Amino acid sequence: MKKTLVTLSVVAIAATSTFAANTAACVGCHGANFEKAALGKSKIVKDMAKADIITALKGYKDGSYGGAMKGVMKGQSDKLSDADIEEIAASIAGASESTATGKVVEAVKTEVKNAASSVVEGAKSKATSAAMDMATKAVK
Repeated sequence: MKKTLVTLSVVAIAATSTFAANTAACVGCHGANFEKAALGKSKIVKDMAKADIITALKGYKDGSYGGAMKGVMKGQSDKLSDADIEEIAASIAGASESTATGKVVEAVKTEVKNAASSVVEGAKSKATSAAMDMATKAVK
């Protein structure tokens, strides 16, 4: 059992470090969250769909994609297998979708909270008004 756990741990660490190594070269130009236009010329990768990232990386690799700076990306993409490209694209697109989803969820929560506050304030106002009416009637 202990031997199996050690083996699984080593495999997990190797898989993690392989992926980290694949994207580590990207971070210098594209930013830690792929939010930068590399060298001021590229598309912002975090805004691209998974399929577009795959197309771009495979195109850089075979020389069919990119503008004046495609030579820089060819050197980077040549090192990637198709599986690496798929994994990188899924990770970048997944992070962007996750961030976008998180922003939508927060916006919805804020709207629900504001709507609930309005309902509560309206109910308080009506309750206060009803209590005043009852008190006025009781005094008469």
